[in-house]
Amino acid sequence: MPREVEFIARTEGGAVVWDDPDGNPAKQHKMRVAKGAPPQNIDFKVKDKTGLNLRIDQNDPFHVWENEGCPPPGIATDQIEVVNCAADKIRIRNSNTGPERTLQYQINVVAKDGTAWPCDPIIINDGGGPGFI
Repeated sequence: MPREVEFIARTEGGAVVWDDPDGNPAKQHKMRVAKGAPPQNIDFKVKDKTGLNLRIDQNDPFHVWENEGCPPPGIATDQIEVVNCAADKIRIRNSNTGPERTLQYQINVVAKDGTAWPCDPIIINDGGGPGFI
């Protein structure tokens, strides 16, 4: 069974803002994957409360890296792969191997008019455990 996280888009002051499942800003959302946890699928869902017809960009759905700040385009880590993607959900595979690391990621979301409104929370992988599984 995949782990699921839903991010909710709403408008505020003419811009799209993203909330995590607890109503906090998505930028502050940190998903922790426990040390020694096996690889797992994670489903990120986007819920649009903006009226802008937001959807995940099917041509460029996900960026991730192991450095601070917003990631550059692409997947710059051996920890994540995209499994599949739909307009309102992306499934990734998180391997959680090797040493502990923080993964900065971005779900690329676009409005009907093509305007980009990315959502960019964090995954903290506590690592593969003894021997780096």
